[in-house]
Amino acid sequence: MAKEPIALEHIQPLLPESLRHIASLIGYPATLKLIDVFGGTTFPFGRGKHPRGQHRQAMLVAAIGEEAAACLSQHFAGTELYIPNAAAAMREWRNQRFLSEFNQLLNEGNSALMAISKLCPIFGFSDRHAWSLLSRYKHSGTLNHQCDLF
Repeated sequence: MAKEPIALEHIQPLLPESLRHIASLIGYPATLKLIDVFGGTTFPFGRGKHPRGQHRQAMLVAAIGEEAAACLSQHFAGTELYIPNAAAAMREWRNQRFLSEFNQLLNEGNSALMAISKLCPIFGFSDRHAWSLLSRYKHSGTLNHQCDLF
C-alpha cells in the first residue's frame, strides 16, 4: 500500500509568517504552486482597474487557479506582497519526502542501494548527497522514526 506524500503542512514552522498566512487563505497545495511560480518576487495586487493588473491577475489564475487567485486578490487588493521562495523550508520538505520514500522502499524489500538508485533521479540530486542526507538524519534520530512521523 502506497503512503500518502508528505504534505507541506509538516514543515509549517519553517515557513515565513506571510506564507503561513497565505496558506490559511488558499490552502497548502495552492501556496506551494504560488511559491513555485512567484517565490522570491513582489506581487502587486491591483484593484482590477488597469490592464497591467489584469495581465498579472491572469498570471496568478494560471498559477494557482481562479478561486485561490480571487481569494488572494480580494484579501491583498491594492497592496504589494513579497512572496518568499522559502528555500530552507522547501529543501527540508524535499528531504522529508526523500526520507519517507526511502523508508517505504526499504519496507517493500528494496536494498538501500536500490532505493538510492531509484530516488536520486526523481529528487534531482546525486547519490553522494542522498547518502549524506541519510547519514545526517540517522545521526539526529529522525530516520529511525520517519515512518511514525508521517
